[in-house]
Amino acid sequence: MNEEIQIKISDFVKEHREKIIQFSKENSQEFINLKDKDYSNKKFKLSYPLLSTERDNYWKDKSYLIEDKEYRFCSEFGGSHFIGGITRTERDGQLFLAYLKEKNLLLEKYKNKDIVFIVGSNNTQKEFTTTNISGKSSTTNIKNIILYGSPGVGKTHNTNRLIRLIEDGESDSEIFKTIKDNELTESIDISDIKERVKFITFHQSFGYEDFIEGFRPNEEGNIELTKGIFREICRDAQQNLDDSQKEKSTISQEKLFEELFELFKEFIQDELDSNGKFTINDTAYIINIEEDAFRYQGDNWGNTQRMKYSDIELLYQLDISERKEIKTVEGISGLAKQHATYFSYFMKQFLEFKEKQNIQIDEVEKVELKNYYLVIDEINRGNISKIFGELITLIEEDKRDKLEVTLPYSKDPFKIPSNLYIIGTMNSTDKSIALIDIALRRRFTFLKMKPNVELVPIESQELFKNLNEYISKILGEDYQIGHSYFMGGHDLDFILEYKIKPLLEEYFYGDDKGLDEVLKLVKNYERS
Repeated sequence: MNEEIQIKISDFVKEHREKIIQFSKENSQEFINLKDKDYSNKKFKLSYPLLSTERDNYWKDKSYLIEDKEYRFCSEFGGSHFIGGITRTERDGQLFLAYLKEKNLLLEKYKNKDIVFIVGSNNTQKEFTTTNISGKSSTTNIKNIILYGSPGVGKTHNTNRLIRLIEDGESDSEIFKTIKDNELTESIDISDIKERVKFITFHQSFGYEDFIEGFRPNEEGNIELTKGIFREICRDAQQNLDDSQKEKSTISQEKLFEELFELFKEFIQDELDSNGKFTINDTAYIINIEEDAFRYQGDNWGNTQRMKYSDIELLYQLDISERKEIKTVEGISGLAKQHATYFSYFMKQFLEFKEKQNIQIDEVEKVELKNYYLVIDEINRGNISKIFGELITLIEEDKRDKLEVTLPYSKDPFKIPSNLYIIGTMNSTDKSIALIDIALRRRFTFLKMKPNVELVPIESQELFKNLNEYISKILGEDYQIGHSYFMGGHDLDFILEYKIKPLLEEYFYGDDKGLDEVLKLVKNYERS
């Protein structure tokens, strides 16, 4: 048995950089290949070229002079999340090792050794452990993060960067350092995961009914229960989390039910279009198909009732259709037990329909555990107690997947899954952190973003510094001007007249003396 060596992928890559650089200098075609994004993606599963003159997403500790240009190595290796049953660190390590062996670049000390690539230590931040699809434990990132700072410091831009860093499996310390450095990057593209990211803005009139669930009028003027954005993304994340823990046979059975049930719903809809109702038995009938339930009633009933699809699926998977058995099923709704007779008639019709179908399910794959993201802009402008209600406790990392509540309107059980990230942004000029709802402060990790003078054009840097020094002295650093005001591609005169002056007038509203002094800085610069 060969000697086993355990090493972090970042350390392993750094040790081999010199040999790869020398190899590239001696082989012009390989140098061209390693600068190519497609080649690097094929060889190493990287989103960026292995070698580049850029700084972002590349190690800054060392550069290499090739053809009169400084090149750096891509730092996008490794991560603790699972891909195909192994961590990204293991996958990236195996790919990089295969490349080194192919090109005969493996260092002598690693030859004839069993190399095990390990996820780096992450002790600088809070840790939260979940079990992934492979059954292994992994350390995940902090789940609740707020980016805050003065206007124009890049909070919105860095939201996408934060999401991409989490997706790439970076450690908490690396993520926070990258965001705080706030260096210039091209626009971060997250379109490949857009179905797992939702955006919303809080405001003073935003409430629980908008965020979680509540009764609202529909297009016909009737009052119905609707789900808010938070409940919807929790549902999607929970579904993925649950599916990632299922065997392929279970997934196959559920897929069979989904296809069969969709056909049965079409059959019921045809009856509704023709007769206005679908008969359950002599005394009850379905009158409408809703998003998650059939609406049914009887001739002499005062109210309509909802036959939830989740109850139907549970009865189907348990192969139960008899009234007495339905009354004893665990996990089914109280209404299903109370109306067991109607559910029994419905299930028997459904099973008869099934016998007449010939549905073939293609082979299914194991579901990969994925992250979901809710981005809340202006999170401090909402009434947190009003919006989150009883769910504010559930967002805590150690309550995820464990603590469950019953929602007040739907009476459904509800918990927040561990694969959901809540990312907030807030303008520090709107409200000081010290005044933020204490429930929010206790449950979120705050990451302050500051103006970066290096991102301001050289000809404007002196003015930028002077303005912010004066503003910090009079109003405090939370009111500093962000660098993005100077990065819009407009000339400086336009920026000063239409961006900076209106902002200063807002900052110093009611303080004529302070406004005159700060405008002198602008006028002096304009004259120079």
